[in-house]
Amino acid sequence: EMGIHCLLLLGAVAMGPASTCAEPQSFFERRGWRFGYGAVPRAGDNFTDNTCLLNRPLQPPTIDAPQTFLDECPSWVIRTTDEVWNLGPQNRNQSIERYFHPNFTSHYSFGRSYTGIPALKETVARTIQAFPDLRIYVTDCFCVGNDVDGYKTVMPDVLMGTNTGPSAYGPPTGKSFAYGGIAVTYVNKNPVTKEWQYVAEWIQHDELSLVAQLGFDDLNKANLPQTHAQRNPSCDVNRPSWGGGEGEQPGTTTTTTTKSLLQKEERDSVRSMMRDDDLPLAKALVKGMDSLISNHVNCWDYDAWSAAMEPFWDADLIYDTNWTPYPDILGNSTGLRHWFDREHIPFNMAFRNCTFSQIIFAGEELTATTTTYGLAYWQADFVHIPHTNKPATIRIFDFYKIDPETRKIAYNWMLLDIPFLMLQAGYRVLPKPVLREGWVQPPRAMDGIPAPVSSLVDKKDAALARKAVYKVMLNDWMNYTGEEKCKGLWSRDMVWYGPVGIGMATTCKEYHEHFLRPLHSAFKESTLEIDVFTCEGPYCGVHGRFYGQHVGEWLGEKPTHKWINLRFGMHYHVDMRTHEVYESWALFDIPDAFNQMGVNLYDRVQDDMHAHAHTHTAN
Repeated sequence: EMGIHCLLLLGAVAMGPASTCAEPQSFFERRGWRFGYGAVPRAGDNFTDNTCLLNRPLQPPTIDAPQTFLDECPSWVIRTTDEVWNLGPQNRNQSIERYFHPNFTSHYSFGRSYTGIPALKETVARTIQAFPDLRIYVTDCFCVGNDVDGYKTVMPDVLMGTNTGPSAYGPPTGKSFAYGGIAVTYVNKNPVTKEWQYVAEWIQHDELSLVAQLGFDDLNKANLPQTHAQRNPSCDVNRPSWGGGEGEQPGTTTTTTTKSLLQKEERDSVRSMMRDDDLPLAKALVKGMDSLISNHVNCWDYDAWSAAMEPFWDADLIYDTNWTPYPDILGNSTGLRHWFDREHIPFNMAFRNCTFSQIIFAGEELTATTTTYGLAYWQADFVHIPHTNKPATIRIFDFYKIDPETRKIAYNWMLLDIPFLMLQAGYRVLPKPVLREGWVQPPRAMDGIPAPVSSLVDKKDAALARKAVYKVMLNDWMNYTGEEKCKGLWSRDMVWYGPVGIGMATTCKEYHEHFLRPLHSAFKESTLEIDVFTCEGPYCGVHGRFYGQHVGEWLGEKPTHKWINLRFGMHYHVDMRTHEVYESWALFDIPDAFNQMGVNLYDRVQDDMHAHAHTHTAN
């Protein structure tokens, strides 16, 4: 993808007015071209004209504000464009970091957008890979604004180059192109670095011309996204706008001293909710914090987001999530800023407005845990896994430790089922299991969703559940003999929800045959390290690492004789009548374990992508 600053390779295809699209056979249909997601949106039924925008801040609102940057602004836009695109790779990333706000947002073709420096760098790198000789020829540039409200810039341009690498459209065609477009940006001064920076951009380019010049006479052969632009139902200007403004979108530079969507009164009401809910301390903290995450409060504005999060977290919190080979995405983070940049922003860019459904939420005073699945439209790449423009299901667990002195969250272990996301993107990186995979359900009980309801649990049940789970852990993980033993440990109608690559076991035989026996045959001299073991009512969660020497095949990988540690998180529901485990939910950081074996599952995705591209070229 490329635009001027985020040089859009997928610019907007000219659709014409809605009445044209409604004809029985459109311009595109007569040529056999089909694209878009469903019908092209029409104007609202009540739409008359655009005069409602006249009540919005179309001009800089601050009277007599200084304009020290105005004369320099056009040359700054031209110079920064050259540094990123036209002057070679030597200082490209440094220029991006200098001239683009950390929460920079690009709005581009087919109604899409992305946020953040990592996404911008990836977009630029992919564009240069597709068009190594790309050049941007600026044809004009002008600015309006002031030093208080910021500046808006307009820059028409012509893009020229040759398609010699794989692009967003498909394999390289070897053809040259020249096509025009225009970019509008919002620029403001970063109060920390004192640099003028791009905060957001809105880009349109003559993509139909580009597609034709690349040789795609049939758009069915071009990889076009299945999304489209939306109308403006709130009759508002593009955000962020002058001075940041209320209702800002990703990339705003306004600070918490001037605004926050979660004001002090609202934070106080969250604390009040925590006290009045008769929750253990850990659950109260997590519930208050999760309400901000789930409701996407101040999602893109770090200053406001961190101010909202501060009541719940230690200043030096550790947020520990999936291993990846990419240093700026997921992994282990320290502090809110690190977490915001490495997990919060990349996840929300890929899965906008994700709906989270917790199925278990258990806790005590100093520990808590959840297991959850999210549902979202996957609209941007995540950890270099290609997005699908389709709904995605995301399995997640979280385990928390509370600092007893600060009474805030000090450590959060979070894990996503990454191979499940890879599979949904069309890449099976693990052998297909015999058992059903990618399927979980809430507890088979009326204990509330998420279970349990703290005010209704029998306080004595937690100790009994802990004892039952400990017996299972001892038998299944630490003292496993290979015997298919379940009586006294697992209910006859047990269910074990494993991750993608292993699957869901619905009998003791399946559980042993497809999970425990292969695991212990592959890893000898095993030990177990537990970080969190927390129970509430009949529900328990256990997080830790399983250590062993890789001496047998596991999930398709031949023995390496290396010492491997497998990170796990498991949740258990104990039948309090029999004191046996009734059902369990498990996730493992399988990519991390494979990396220790010398196998990179993320590379398998990239290899499959390139193999597909080469096959497409050969055909």
